[in-house]
Amino acid sequence: MTIARSAFLPVVALLSALTCAAQTSTSQISGTVRDASGAVVPGAAVTLTNEATGVVQKQIATEAGVYAFPAIPVGVYTVRVEASGFKSFVRTGNTVQINTPVTVDVGLEVGTASESVQISAAAETLQTTTATIGNVVEQRAIVSLPLNGRNPLNLLMYEPGVVQRSGNTVNVNGARSTAVNVTIDGIEANESTYSNPTNNIFRLNPDNVQEFKVTTLNPSPEEGRNSGANVSIATRSGTNRFHGSVFEFFRNTALNAKEFYANAQGSPKPMIQLNQYGFEIGGPIRKNRTFFFGSWQGQKVNFADPVDKVFGAVDLYTPAALSGLYRYWVADPRNPLVIGGQRITQNSQLLVDPRTGQYAPGVRNCAGAGDVNCVASFNIFAADPARTGLDSAVKSVLGGYPAPNSFSAGDGLNTGAYQWNTPVRIRGPQHLLRVDHTINSRHTVFFRWLGAKQSTLNGDPLNGRPVVIPGYPPRGEVFRPATNIALGFRSVLSPRLVNELTLGFSRWQFLFTQGEANPAFPNSPRFTFNNSDVDYTANPRTYRAVNTPQFVENLSYLTGGHVMRFGANVRFYQHNDQRGDVGGTSLTPAISLLRTTRPPAGFTFPAVATATTAGIAPTDLNRLQGTVNDLLGIPAGLRQVFMGDLKNDTFLPFRSGEKMVSLWAQGQRAKQYNFFAQDEWKLRKNMTVNYGVRWELNPPPTEAGGRVYVPNRAIDGSEGPVTFVHADRWYRNFNRGALAP
Repeated sequence: MTIARSAFLPVVALLSALTCAAQTSTSQISGTVRDASGAVVPGAAVTLTNEATGVVQKQIATEAGVYAFPAIPVGVYTVRVEASGFKSFVRTGNTVQINTPVTVDVGLEVGTASESVQISAAAETLQTTTATIGNVVEQRAIVSLPLNGRNPLNLLMYEPGVVQRSGNTVNVNGARSTAVNVTIDGIEANESTYSNPTNNIFRLNPDNVQEFKVTTLNPSPEEGRNSGANVSIATRSGTNRFHGSVFEFFRNTALNAKEFYANAQGSPKPMIQLNQYGFEIGGPIRKNRTFFFGSWQGQKVNFADPVDKVFGAVDLYTPAALSGLYRYWVADPRNPLVIGGQRITQNSQLLVDPRTGQYAPGVRNCAGAGDVNCVASFNIFAADPARTGLDSAVKSVLGGYPAPNSFSAGDGLNTGAYQWNTPVRIRGPQHLLRVDHTINSRHTVFFRWLGAKQSTLNGDPLNGRPVVIPGYPPRGEVFRPATNIALGFRSVLSPRLVNELTLGFSRWQFLFTQGEANPAFPNSPRFTFNNSDVDYTANPRTYRAVNTPQFVENLSYLTGGHVMRFGANVRFYQHNDQRGDVGGTSLTPAISLLRTTRPPAGFTFPAVATATTAGIAPTDLNRLQGTVNDLLGIPAGLRQVFMGDLKNDTFLPFRSGEKMVSLWAQGQRAKQYNFFAQDEWKLRKNMTVNYGVRWELNPPPTEAGGRVYVPNRAIDGSEGPVTFVHADRWYRNFNRGALAP
């Protein structure tokens, strides 16, 4: 319950604030009609006109002098009040924002109806009927403020109570980053497993958003569901005037300064060529009755990031090492070489020029056995008892890689790094179409279709899967199509009863191709080397598709001094997953060459250095053994993880076709039923009492393929041996008691 007094008194929140049409993207205008003495004027005729569209609504004030227009679109309205024996009252410029009800109290003066009192609502109206804390981000701010990437939801990070964490992750008033609910015209717009609002999975842009509200504290019973914040977005609609624009936003490498550290390393400026272009147009189809709005944005984004930024240092063997010649530093234990103030006791990047790999001044090859403070060599192929040489399968992988071009990483003598700017392309259109139609004075309807495709091509730098080495396929690409549809009906069932029904459907997908980005998949190599990175990943794709049919029903009833609202919000989630990587375990066969598992046998390696005798450093010996395994292809382990088919009591093969592999698949199904009732009671002129209740019924989710297996007793074994048994649902608690004021 909240008690809201006049503008001169504080708002006291007792239980929860109400009267906020948070289930949809509409709002409300209400007020009380009084005469000069402060007495209520029942039966006054109230007319509400949308100044942009000319759409008119009418109502008669109740016996308590109260009027209310619930479920109206955002916009600017004129309120006109007429009553016998009084001058007409006209107030223009009443701005109605999303989920932010406006109170326009009317004071009538004695006179004739032909006389009128004209008032312009220039000053902001102080909110005195609700204790909900939040802020509306208007279209002017969305369009005018700089937005990198043109994502309007990034403005959330500047709201009071919102804290930005890593990347674009946000926390609201200390709640978890995923405790945020986002709706577009009342329809679901969340990623089901990680609902970070700034992800903008339906690719809204500044041209198709009218405004949005962020409720951060004291949500109304209509909102609920999430403890962090509720973000309600209203899309743009047409008006009685034609309007449109054509635009292009761009960034280019030529306009950027050179980055300090890249300049210090002699690296070129990373490429960025960003072009976002499109149009928006809106206007009347039939004046004062039917309106349209449409927008389209294309994008052509090409950029390149340093590979060590998105992947890490790319370690590669030098040509000498691939030929079997392993070099190692032999230090004089009594008087080791000092370079740059550092004692050199093993292979080091300080031994070579960081750009060319040539020996640094004062570094030389050993003249013979017993020489110290010099570079010695070990010929792997000559020392191999089997004289097998470079393994052909290994050669097919490592033999095609370029030589290192930087020795700021690696051991300096046998491995270095390959540094370059790995290129990425982003493509995909974003579009919106909306039509609003007034059927008659009692019924209106709108339809809105929002769609987008976001494709990250030639690499996936955000998840560390770029093109690692020039000329090779990327380690993955990402495809994110999304669709969000809304169909809304507003009906004045009687002068006191208004119904608002919104039907919606949202579908979003993502596909992380991973191994499939390589044309050789699933026949790509399987090696895990000791001292060299590789261009490929053999893990199969990750795919997700989430469908959410939804309907939202709100009923508003005006009686006496009460504005009552009742509603339901029902969502049916269909969450479908396919994975080739389950719980961090890859299903791909793998060959490990790790020397820690299987050190090479039959070799006579150089003697290990001690505190008094020269030799190969222990770290360098470990690398030498790893190099032996790498070049000769000595397997240390073969791993294959199989998925169990519990229904048929068997295991699935890795290959399921010429280019297909078996994937872990699940189809989760969840139903959410949310109901609320609330009342705004205008008790007297300077006091409004709000109270209500919300009930959330969320039954346990099920699985479409009947693949639900749960433990038969406490998982910790305290009740005896645990086995997993088939079940209809993942848990038993229906949480029917989730009812609160």
